[in-house]
Amino acid sequence: MTRLLLLLVLPACTSTGTESADTDENGNPDAETSPIGTGDGSPESVEWTFIVGPDDKLTDPRDLGFDAEGNLWVANRTDDRTFVITDPGEDGQDIERLKDGYAEHFMEETAALSFDDDVQFGSCGESDNTYNDAAQGNGYMGPVLWSTDLNIFGEENPAGLGSHLDMSHESPFCVGIAWEADNAYWVFDGEHDALVRHDFAADHGVGMDVHDDHVVNQLSEPKVERVENAPGHLVIDEPNRRLYAADTGGGRVLWLDIDSGEAGRKLRAVDAGAVRQMWDGADWGVVAEDFDQPGALAMQGESLFVGEWATGMIYELDLEGNIVRELDTDFGSERLYGIEFGPDGKLWVIDNEEGVFRIDP
Repeated sequence: MTRLLLLLVLPACTSTGTESADTDENGNPDAETSPIGTGDGSPESVEWTFIVGPDDKLTDPRDLGFDAEGNLWVANRTDDRTFVITDPGEDGQDIERLKDGYAEHFMEETAALSFDDDVQFGSCGESDNTYNDAAQGNGYMGPVLWSTDLNIFGEENPAGLGSHLDMSHESPFCVGIAWEADNAYWVFDGEHDALVRHDFAADHGVGMDVHDDHVVNQLSEPKVERVENAPGHLVIDEPNRRLYAADTGGGRVLWLDIDSGEAGRKLRAVDAGAVRQMWDGADWGVVAEDFDQPGALAMQGESLFVGEWATGMIYELDLEGNIVRELDTDFGSERLYGIEFGPDGKLWVIDNEEGVFRIDP
């Protein structure tokens, strides 16, 4: 696939995804816009600005996100490295390739990232803990808590346990993660085909290993279905207290009231002292279905954006599940991984073969 790599920065779209970014002489909106364009939905109906790719040693990107300072982070699955790009998309952008001191465990097969509004982020990997195929998997995997401070991440390594702040070992084969609040994250747990809320409580400090204060709630419903090597991303609409989930194998996008449900039966916790339990009776439903392996997911205003892993299509949905518009990325099958809105209000996407692009509608 050949793409036009643009150096021109085009006018940003608005934050809601469906409002007008253009005005007439009186300052009134005169044209509807969307982060994925308002043309015919073809790859040529938007501009694609290249950010980082194979020439920069980005060989297997799986997800991306922005920290509170506007830096772009990209998880490179092949070598367990994390790319941090300052001033992304600008002429003077700087690319760092960082590797945690114990990445073969904490960053093994990283599939998803999620950033809070301060100085931390969570990651999770589609792994059952093989230490990059050096050992037989034992399922000792789950979401990991990190600092976005580049003096800590990939730099500190006390006791040989890397720079992580905490880890919960109850969700192997994790393919999606979303930050809720404080140190609480939701994940798409591919081992149990479940949505699971992990509360790290107080973190254990850089490189330590105390996990006895975690609370892990594994939802009995809805069930989700992992597709091997595919994303299954989550996003939280905090004002409305709703989680949206890409049920990849089920071909659906689901919604969940994150304040609903109640504790059920106790489950055996891998981490001694941690609380792990079923969570029953949550309110949930289907936003839309009949997708072809939906995996990437992002939200802007009252719009959901769904990326199909099987086709490379991106769909904009309203919250009733209606498709507002669509965009063919021309990536084809099994290449569209993460999609994420940047501080500029534009949609940034991963093509697993060619790298990270920004869509300029």
